[in-house]
Amino acid sequence: MSSNTDTTSYHIHSLHRGKFIWILLGSLFVLGYLLSYADIREIVKIIILLFSIPAALFAGAKFSYQASTWHFNDQTIRIQKPGKDIEIPIADIAYIKNHMRSGGNLLGIYREKKSTPIRIWRNKLFVAQDDFDAMLQQLKALGIEIIMA
Repeated sequence: MSSNTDTTSYHIHSLHRGKFIWILLGSLFVLGYLLSYADIREIVKIIILLFSIPAALFAGAKFSYQASTWHFNDQTIRIQKPGKDIEIPIADIAYIKNHMRSGGNLLGIYREKKSTPIRIWRNKLFVAQDDFDAMLQQLKALGIEIIMA
């Protein structure tokens, strides 16, 4: 966490959701397809596929990693990710839904008068600790309701 007089910043490990799913499922489908041509027993094929899941998770988390930086000031929250900047006025945020997952969190930022939330997928797999807990405290201090889901 770093701060100056106006802005407080938090560094969060996040993932590109679509890329992660494509890598995870794609690698399992490709391996399954290749194993279908192997001249080994079916049980061995299943065991190989099951033991490849951690490697697919690792590859998915590594290749879809996106560091995001959340900047807070009195009026806005700015989320910087590679190739994308999102700026949200604090007054427009109705609530934030924190979906807890074993590999991280899926944050849904629900805005007043908008039906679709902004979704950020935080990653906890194969990375060091980030500023997520401190950022949640900052959101609460700003009066933003956080719903645990």
